[in-house]
Amino acid sequence: MKRLALSVLVWAVLSGCLAPNCSAQIIAGKIKNFSTALNNIRQLKPIEKLHLQTDKPYYSTGDTLRFKAYLLNADYLTPALQSGLLYVELDNAQGISTKRIMVPVANGLAWGDIALDSAEVPHGSYSLRAYTNWMRNFGDDYIFKKTLTIAKSANNPLLVKANFKQVGNKVEVELLFTALDGSIQAFKDVELKIMNGRKNLSKDKVMTSADGSVKANFTMPEGTGALSIQATTAGSGVLTIPVSINRKENTDLQFMPEGGQLVAGLTAKVGFKAIGEDGKGVAVKGNILDSKGNKVATFSSAYAGMGNFTFTPAAGETYLTKVDGIAKTYPLPSVKPGGTALSVTQTEGDSLQIQLLCTPNANASYTIVGQAKGVLCFAKTVNLNGASRFKVAKALFPSGITRFTLLQGYQPINERIVFINQHDGLKVSVKPHKLSYNLRDSVTLDITVKDNDGEPVEGNFSLAVTDNSQIKQDSLGSNILNRFLLTSDLKGDIEDPAYYFMPNKEVDLDNLMLTQGWIGYDWKEVFHTMLPYAFKPEKEFVVTGKVSTAFGKPIENSNVVLFANNPPAIKDTLTDNTGQFIFKGLFPVDTVAVFKLQARNKRGKEMNVKIDMDELHPPVFAPLPLIAPWYFNADSTLLNNTRTKIAEENALSAFKGEGNVLKMVNIKSKKVIKGSKNLNGPGEADFFIDEEELKKMPSKKSLGDMLSEKFPSFIAQGGFWHWRSMVGGEGSDPLSYVWNGKKVRFVFDGIDLDFFFTPMANVVDPRYHNIKPILDYFTAEDISGIEIMQQTKYTSEYHASLGLNKNNTMTADSYVFIEITTRAKQGPFMKVTPGTALYKAIPYTLAKQFYSPKYNVSNKGTALGTDLRSTIFWEPNVITDENGKATVSFYSADKAANYTVIVEGTDMDGGLGFGKQQITVK
Repeated sequence: MKRLALSVLVWAVLSGCLAPNCSAQIIAGKIKNFSTALNNIRQLKPIEKLHLQTDKPYYSTGDTLRFKAYLLNADYLTPALQSGLLYVELDNAQGISTKRIMVPVANGLAWGDIALDSAEVPHGSYSLRAYTNWMRNFGDDYIFKKTLTIAKSANNPLLVKANFKQVGNKVEVELLFTALDGSIQAFKDVELKIMNGRKNLSKDKVMTSADGSVKANFTMPEGTGALSIQATTAGSGVLTIPVSINRKENTDLQFMPEGGQLVAGLTAKVGFKAIGEDGKGVAVKGNILDSKGNKVATFSSAYAGMGNFTFTPAAGETYLTKVDGIAKTYPLPSVKPGGTALSVTQTEGDSLQIQLLCTPNANASYTIVGQAKGVLCFAKTVNLNGASRFKVAKALFPSGITRFTLLQGYQPINERIVFINQHDGLKVSVKPHKLSYNLRDSVTLDITVKDNDGEPVEGNFSLAVTDNSQIKQDSLGSNILNRFLLTSDLKGDIEDPAYYFMPNKEVDLDNLMLTQGWIGYDWKEVFHTMLPYAFKPEKEFVVTGKVSTAFGKPIENSNVVLFANNPPAIKDTLTDNTGQFIFKGLFPVDTVAVFKLQARNKRGKEMNVKIDMDELHPPVFAPLPLIAPWYFNADSTLLNNTRTKIAEENALSAFKGEGNVLKMVNIKSKKVIKGSKNLNGPGEADFFIDEEELKKMPSKKSLGDMLSEKFPSFIAQGGFWHWRSMVGGEGSDPLSYVWNGKKVRFVFDGIDLDFFFTPMANVVDPRYHNIKPILDYFTAEDISGIEIMQQTKYTSEYHASLGLNKNNTMTADSYVFIEITTRAKQGPFMKVTPGTALYKAIPYTLAKQFYSPKYNVSNKGTALGTDLRSTIFWEPNVITDENGKATVSFYSADKAANYTVIVEGTDMDGGLGFGKQQITVK
């Protein structure tokens, strides 16, 4: 982006922007105020933009997800230096984070990887999100997000194809089940649940026919909701199948007048966008009718359900839309009796045509400003008398979205965003040394980067090479160009963002500008910036907290000692007059980083001393729209990727002399909880959460949350209790904690929690209300182990020890027992030793070097078939020299295919580049 440094008064005069009836000094002062306000907020609240290039768009279990992050300032697209830490996470379809890492950022660049271990990240649909703590001040629209799937790469997983047909309010469904190897799943029992969101509409048990298919039908529910079918088969778990039917009557149709409002008597262009139940654009057409039913305009959508039409609204009229094939109508925004209208049209030349209209009673002095990326690029003061038309040079604005605002005084009246393409992106060329290559051949690529004038560019880039037979790269998906220039400035999801950068798509792009919201600063915030902000920028990793007495009084000059486990370190510091302390220069490595802190009062004692740690609580994001899981109607390329990975594993196993891979046998391993009071002895329980697993959990995650997330059998509910039926009781029990219908008894360090229950008069669910505060009180940092006793052989000892069956009203399996071993070893009411605290940090994840095999004469023909990688090569740090050149080399794999090479990056001074090339391997 070219630098924009404007001398406001001189520039205004030269641009012909001075109104004839106003003094230059007054106008220049007003324009300077706009520029100063925008500059101030950019300095106080600089916006960060983020893009991640991943090595491929989808993965299999056992893969490694590799990424390169570009963190740039929004204004000039230079490296963002206020943040030194980046958080990257994988959220499952329910929006729960399954993997979260922290990556150090240097000069706006970072790269790393996430191991997709099936135990931590099972197969399914995921959202990849990345953000800095500072970015959280600006809302979810600034967070980088990308949907992806992770396929199951073992045990010949089940696949399903589906056809849906709507007949009236009925949906006819045909499902075809096959295995990954193509085998038909004939005469298999299947349980089908029809789901509307989380609501179960119906359940049925069926059997597949000889061709592996089943047929079903259900009644379409009223209202909206994500419809899906859950198919459960023996040995394959639950397959979630989205019902891909867009009910026309549930189409969401929105109308956005250009400039923001309809004004009586002023001709208006109106943008519209039609969205189906799946969140995607749908085609619509129809008529605009006035209150008397007269047709005043027609409309028809273009790309992605968007389009526009023009009409002149009348005073006192209301308008509605009649869409072909839909019974209901959609109202247009109300018509204002007076006001202004703003229209911006891109001409074929180098100018923008701006038109301002006003009704007679709106005649006044206005200022129109144009800003791009928070920088004032244009301003003009006008006295409206019916209409004002003028041209503005596109050269004033950088590539990207420009926001025009008409203001009266400092109050915004109309706004319009437009996209300006200066075609000044970096030109990235990738040239292989040969026209084609052989298997296990040495491949060399020359990369050349030039600017728009043909001059060489020094910059930092990332490169991914993938096998086309296994990976289908999305040519219309997100890349560094459309991310920083387009989608990062718009609200919501943009379908196929690369489409708008294709030739002759200007009309569709302008429809997008008319209908998609802008997410930059609003004018109220520009003129009244609110400080401080909720989330601070993190330059580096620090450990902070506060030392106080048990009654909350800060302790000044308290000596705080920090013990680090990996790498081993001991640091100490003193608290300030508010009791605050900070430790810097720490580097949590790629493991579970646990810090122990110890504080003393002025007399060197730990009594009456407590440490409260400052925790960075991870944000909770709403789940992204449901995407088709990998096993549902999957295309051949994705399935070939999964098949090839399994073939590679089998070939490697055979080469190592391991023979055929045997079916998995589950062997229960006993875990020993150090210091446990388990009555059955060490390691004698049905389920465990040991210390190593606890270290991986957020330190402030409550005991109740840990149990419910780890064990779906553990819930709070009412209902019949096992022993109640034995003694002839009737009715339902009050709310309590249960495990597969049996009540749970909690034991802390050998002490029965029920022993301490307090009477609760007039409380409906006393047991629940006695237990819940304790489950909320203890957190992961307070506990060293959890053991669950479910089987009779483990529960009988507890029944006998606690005297629960002395009245012969219970059997030995009436309860499920959960033994909690705390760090303090003081039972259910003492958390940790006074004056101490544990702090679990998200570890730095340092990128591992991509493994690229090297072949020579001696090993070129050895173990063919063991190298079938889908990511052929990944290099996150390609640096072009002063001649704009860089060279990378790697070896091809064991499969004849075409490869796709993608290069993305920046010159670190506003220039962005994207390049693509094909390689043939015979």
